[in-house]
Amino acid sequence: MLFNSIGFAIFLPIVFILYWFVVNKNLKLQNILLLLASYFFYGWWDWRFLFLLILISFLNYFIGNRIDKNEIGKKKKIWLIAGLIINIGILGVFKYYNFFVDSFINLMAFVGYDLPKSSTKIILPLGISFYVFLSLSYIIDIYKQNLKANGNILEVLLTLSFFPIILAGPIQRPSSLLPQIIKTRDFNYNQVIDGLRQISWGLFAKVVIADNLAIRVDNIFLNFSEYSGSTLVIGAVFYTIQIYADFSGYSNMAIGIAKLFGFNLMQNFAYPYFARDISEFWKRWHISLVTWFRDYLFLPISFALSWKIKSDKVLLIKSDLFIYIVASTVVWFLTGLWHGANYTFVLWGIIHGFFLIIYQWQRNPRKMILKKMGINNKNYLIVFVETMITLFIVMISWVIFRAESVNQAFTYISNIISPSLFSFPQEFPVKLIIITILFILAEWFQRAKLHAMQIENIKNKIIRWGIYFVLVLTIFSFGEFNQSSFIYFQF
Repeated sequence: MLFNSIGFAIFLPIVFILYWFVVNKNLKLQNILLLLASYFFYGWWDWRFLFLLILISFLNYFIGNRIDKNEIGKKKKIWLIAGLIINIGILGVFKYYNFFVDSFINLMAFVGYDLPKSSTKIILPLGISFYVFLSLSYIIDIYKQNLKANGNILEVLLTLSFFPIILAGPIQRPSSLLPQIIKTRDFNYNQVIDGLRQISWGLFAKVVIADNLAIRVDNIFLNFSEYSGSTLVIGAVFYTIQIYADFSGYSNMAIGIAKLFGFNLMQNFAYPYFARDISEFWKRWHISLVTWFRDYLFLPISFALSWKIKSDKVLLIKSDLFIYIVASTVVWFLTGLWHGANYTFVLWGIIHGFFLIIYQWQRNPRKMILKKMGINNKNYLIVFVETMITLFIVMISWVIFRAESVNQAFTYISNIISPSLFSFPQEFPVKLIIITILFILAEWFQRAKLHAMQIENIKNKIIRWGIYFVLVLTIFSFGEFNQSSFIYFQF
């Protein structure tokens, strides 16, 4: 079920009314209702994969209890390893089976052995990367004693399948979601109103900005060889905004929906395109995934290497930088691979890892150079130039991310660099560009807030309700209500 569908517009009010006006006096019944609603929400897409979600949740509930009961010794580690193998194994089979089989057949063909093409194609379940990562967080945190295993299976199942986050995040750690599930939740008018505001902004970003841009982007990328360099730039810019509006729109809706039921989820986007460097960008983009990889992969790798490396330098590189390089390379290779079984995603991840390493390497020398030149680090010109450089790197990487193949990505980029770059674009939808600019300006002025519709500080009711009216009117006037899925559903 999609947040931007008629079905969900019926589903959400029904669950909300039952939750707050029928079973509101019984926490257990509230949780049962949310669990059933979550399973109905997920099963709406394909009821067969609902059993996979339930199976994974049950397995991790059981493994979490076994880890918790074996506080020390080999058994505890054995149960953790079993949990890692099961979760990663299931994810690997569904997400990468087709990729590795096809790659193996192509490799054999390259060395002269023609193998028959595999007729077995495995369907990728929606949200599997997200709910597997939720499950991994649960058992790893129990192993690290950051979380106590919960014996109440209802509460654990709800934690691992809560419907606002199950398809595309945020990847809300069980260590922060479970405590909210087990305690009584009271109706909070201000929280509900803020949730509705955030939902409306997310819906606007999705159906007005992302979906309208998607029509242009799909056309340009599909027929990129027919377009001028200037039009290809427009396509790259449009996709850069589209993927942000699409994914941040989903996250805002998810967080807003959770607020309707008394839950507070983590912020997943913090206006990333206003970041002045690539490191800051990744502190603002898909925060739940980045922090997941940081806590469960980057830091463990870094700590393990720091224990083994005793010298100040490794291969003429300072040991702390060497550790950062190794850990970042592994993490960003896997981050790219997490997004899907395509070399474009892997290359995209490697590019970001490379620039993060460059940033880490030049950070201190840059500070020293600016200090010697007497230039303030917060100089407006410096900040603007660095922000534009960061945005350019991100935009080029999105072209690679969006392309069907690495070859197509490089051809697209090379076609930009031509005399036609200085011609007027063949695609230049004025109304869409104006609305998109207004969207960006709204986010700029609200960049200190958790979301752009956080306007409770506007005391004048006429102005505040005028903003609501204009937003809703724009959604119905310009929204693409084709119930298109969200980009990150494929991951």
